[in-house]
Amino acid sequence: MTVLSIVIPAYNEEDGIKEIADRVLAVAPALKEVGVERLELLVVDDGSKDRTAEIAESIPGVTLIRQPKNKGYGAALKTGFSKASGELIGFLDADGTYPPEFFPQLCQSALNGTELVIGSRMAGADSEMPITRRAGNFFFANLLSILGRQKVTDSASGMRVFKREILEQIYPLPDGLNLTPVMSTRALHEGVKIQEVPIPYSERVGRSKLSVIHD
Repeated sequence: MTVLSIVIPAYNEEDGIKEIADRVLAVAPALKEVGVERLELLVVDDGSKDRTAEIAESIPGVTLIRQPKNKGYGAALKTGFSKASGELIGFLDADGTYPPEFFPQLCQSALNGTELVIGSRMAGADSEMPITRRAGNFFFANLLSILGRQKVTDSASGMRVFKREILEQIYPLPDGLNLTPVMSTRALHEGVKIQEVPIPYSERVGRSKLSVIHD
């Protein structure tokens, strides 16, 4: 039985956590159509000071993991990865920017042999990514493509599906918001088979935690 474990890292996301969790859980029938028999949803509360954990815990079908202190986006994801039971692991943000409805497409690619499937906001036709992030992503992705000799359009995408077995190859990964570009870099360096699936991208719910220059 193929199991997909989806990890949502959440820090002070009380306004959006229920909506995104419900949307993830709603894709279970579509996942079965591509060969994923069971969906596991893990929400990792990263030391939130609001009602994020309380709301997440009340949602049927959600497994809540609490981190008493805020350790960072990457640390929350890695905690989720360590608790996941699926042979396929996916993740996306809690703020509603990424479309969970595209997980079946990402999983289909993984089941066809791809080791790391990236939802590309840059390749998607309907993207609301701010121009500063688009420019920075374009620069880094192209630099990475040149160095890695494999085309990547969205090296920092926060929506992915990968095979659990590649974790040993791509670790160590950082604790901060830079986990995703580092994962892309490590995967290219280790010769992991990568494929991108175009996805739309929306403005987030609530205030962004990304510092464009610093991160």
